[in-house]
Amino acid sequence: MARYSRLVFASTVAVAAAVALAVATLVVPSGALAEAPPAPPKPANDTLANATAVKSFPSTFEGTTVGATLEPGESESNCGGATTNSVWYSLRLPAAHRIGVNLTAAGELDAVVDVYHAVRSARNSVVCEKTDTTGKASVSFVASKNGLYYIRVAALQNSQLAGFTLEVFMPTPAVRPPGHPLPASGINGQVDRTQNVNAAYSVILSAGVSYLINLSNETRGACVSGALFAPGTTSFGEESEEEGEEGGGSASALLHINCGGYRLFTPRAGQGGRYSFEITPRLSRKGVQKFRLQIAPAGPAETAPGLLLGNYVHAHGHLSGNGVSVLRLYRLEVTSHSNLNLKLIAPESAEFNLQLRDQRGRVLECQCESSGSASLQRQLQPGVYYAVVSERNNTSGNFTLERQSRTITATTISFSDTKAAPGQGLGIDVQVTPAESGRVTVEIERFDPVFGWQFFQRVQAFASGGLATVPFTPPAPGRWRAKAFYRGSRVASPSSVGATYLLVS
Repeated sequence: MARYSRLVFASTVAVAAAVALAVATLVVPSGALAEAPPAPPKPANDTLANATAVKSFPSTFEGTTVGATLEPGESESNCGGATTNSVWYSLRLPAAHRIGVNLTAAGELDAVVDVYHAVRSARNSVVCEKTDTTGKASVSFVASKNGLYYIRVAALQNSQLAGFTLEVFMPTPAVRPPGHPLPASGINGQVDRTQNVNAAYSVILSAGVSYLINLSNETRGACVSGALFAPGTTSFGEESEEEGEEGGGSASALLHINCGGYRLFTPRAGQGGRYSFEITPRLSRKGVQKFRLQIAPAGPAETAPGLLLGNYVHAHGHLSGNGVSVLRLYRLEVTSHSNLNLKLIAPESAEFNLQLRDQRGRVLECQCESSGSASLQRQLQPGVYYAVVSERNNTSGNFTLERQSRTITATTISFSDTKAAPGQGLGIDVQVTPAESGRVTVEIERFDPVFGWQFFQRVQAFASGGLATVPFTPPAPGRWRAKAFYRGSRVASPSSVGATYLLVS
């Protein structure tokens, strides 16, 4: 019996060991059956229906794209590029007003902020922008009275997901006409696309008086633009929407200056009064955009008929891109077909344009890309022309402009007789047209029947009133010929003529 018990026990142990071995053999590698980490929770404003309402201004929200999704049918951003995880915010205002939105992405998040206007079931894109290399994006828009607007923050495809900070605020209200009085010496200011969306100044202009308006960009790469509005304007257009008006007082601009520059404006009869000038920033550029504005009456050197520039006269002037001394206009009265050479002497740092225009204002020649001194040449028919020296890129400096005009001449030559005998004296007549004076050179050649034409003599003469005569006595029979060269003068260009022939027998 004891032996039987020992056998049973041994068998039981063996079976248990076998089962243990089998179980050990079937153990799955570590981690294969481990549970996947739980998905991050969806943000509360993951869907449009649960958009976070913006109830006060300014408001700052700490949001995240982690765990966010895209709803079925959710459109891509108008700023381009596929998007993935998105969250929503909404706002509705009792009165029209401009709204600013600043997005600051955390971590490595590359995102885009979109603003949509809900019109019934449609969502119309209003404005959008992607984050820059610093993770920032800024937009502004005018929200209409009782209009429903949605702000979407979405991660760009292949971007890491992270949190962000969203600021929604009401920028400084746009300045309304007529604006602050503009000092005669000009003014410096700044605008930006979200906070100070415009600047406006008023100036009294008299009918029949020409005024130079210069708006210069003071921030590198910036692009401020300006517009002049007539007296009585009560709205620049967009402001009427912000105030809930119908826009009855708004008016079209009389003059535009795009991305800085200068214009000449002359009010018509009965249109004198207080004008308004509005300045706006380039919406695609972030940050502050500085400018300088000056409006002043144009002097005789800045508008027609311009200053008379005589031949070989040295005109001196000064240009400055920070004021209204931005150009000088000179009048050239050309009385004969002539060669013109305009010489501009200026510092190497001065970026000045040198233009030649005809009486209709068409540009005939332009040295407009270089800096420092420049010159241009042109053949001109009789008439009135204009030379324009103007600055670019807000540079300043002194300059000297010199005009050199030389009448284009034609020269003819002839022997006083086409036949002569050896030792017979005759004359070689040289005529310069128009009747200019100056040195004349006559070259005489003889003909060799074997070797052709050979030099014989050079004679110098002086043409007075366009005429010169050189005496010549052929020493031997044969064929002779003469050529003439008019050397020109300070006011006349050189010219030459081919041969005239003489037979001596």
